[in-house]
Amino acid sequence: MEKDNLNRDQLYLYEEIMTGLKQYIDSHGLKEGDRIPTEKELGDLFKASRISIRRAIKELVEEGTLNIVRGKGTFVSAPRKEIHLLDLQGFSEGLTTDNDTITKDIISIKRVKSNKNLDRIFENQYDEFIELVRKVYRNDQALSLDFAYLPTELYPGIEERITPESSTFTIIHDDYGVEFKKVNKNLEFVHPDEELQGHLKVNSLNLLVLVDKVIYGEHDAPVHYSKYYLIADRVKLRLEHIIDQN
Repeated sequence: MEKDNLNRDQLYLYEEIMTGLKQYIDSHGLKEGDRIPTEKELGDLFKASRISIRRAIKELVEEGTLNIVRGKGTFVSAPRKEIHLLDLQGFSEGLTTDNDTITKDIISIKRVKSNKNLDRIFENQYDEFIELVRKVYRNDQALSLDFAYLPTELYPGIEERITPESSTFTIIHDDYGVEFKKVNKNLEFVHPDEELQGHLKVNSLNLLVLVDKVIYGEHDAPVHYSKYYLIADRVKLRLEHIIDQN
């Protein structure tokens, strides 16, 4: 059985290796997608057994710092992106930070007839909708696929105002004077169908987070419906509620 350096506390050695690996990534300027040294090379570098090296790598994979590709090696990955599920606005509006670049591509924008699901959500009020499908990227890596449905009766000509980077929430509020009063969101984990696999470059075994969202305006009338599929291992979901004690 391999043994670590006996002059170090073996119980916490993997934590030291984790810290050392992060410092190695920073000092060598490794970016997302770059491969780190092999287990043997790391063992020589940290003077540790493969058992401790593997434990450190496992922990870094679980926290999102590293990603193992079978048969190819271990690579630097982007940390999971935190998303606040209780936000009223679209999830991508609050994603951009100093360390990230969020971009969107329009996959399709077209008029569609209502169906049973849209009739249920919009209470049989509208016959036609704009269906907007956009892919969201974080630092050029696919993050989600977003489907939005906007009644043409409520928002005439809205398709002409939408660009890849525009916020439909800003357009609806500023151009059409709609006030948002509440939002309902449903969350579930799903496996991708062939369409989602193609757009998000995942396989059928990958888990996606499906967020189904309805926004309501005055008099509890539904004014916006969307559903978006997030790649589960690239996001961290957060719930936060401020309690008003007055």
